[in-house]
Amino acid sequence: MKKGRNSAGKDEEGRRLWQGVTRSVKAYAPAKDPSPKAAAAPAKTHPVTKTPAEPAAPSPSSRGFDRSTATKLKRGQLPLEGRLDLHGMTQQEAFDALQGFLRAAAAHQKRTVLVITGKGQRSEGVLRRLLPLWLEEPSLKKYILAVTGAAAKDGGSGAFYIRLRKPKN
Repeated sequence: MKKGRNSAGKDEEGRRLWQGVTRSVKAYAPAKDPSPKAAAAPAKTHPVTKTPAEPAAPSPSSRGFDRSTATKLKRGQLPLEGRLDLHGMTQQEAFDALQGFLRAAAAHQKRTVLVITGKGQRSEGVLRRLLPLWLEEPSLKKYILAVTGAAAKDGGSGAFYIRLRKPKN
């Protein structure tokens, strides 16, 4: 393979960049004082807090969807038996609508529903962030089997599939 006419200059530039990277790397050195006092001292860390910009959306595997069911949902092979759009609602209106919707869906023995929260401005939607917290409320948690983010065709990161529990006979 024939090298281009500027390859020598590029090689030299690459070597200089690599030397700069390797100079900035420090070797790992384990702690030298293995005494119990040193080991017991807690590291000074700042508590991690959720900011309003940090969405608390559940991850696809975090709330009970097995891989097969999640795949069927995203491919459209599992029917959605209900849909609730929370766009334009206040937090209280959205929570009340969600409660009524999930209770009615459970009463009608529906299994899979879609709740659309919207993404919000700059993907910092208040309803999007609150939905997972609301679903943990005792009044709603008893209906919920699984939650996962929706496929792009159903609203993407601004929507959630919710799998409801089978009714007890």
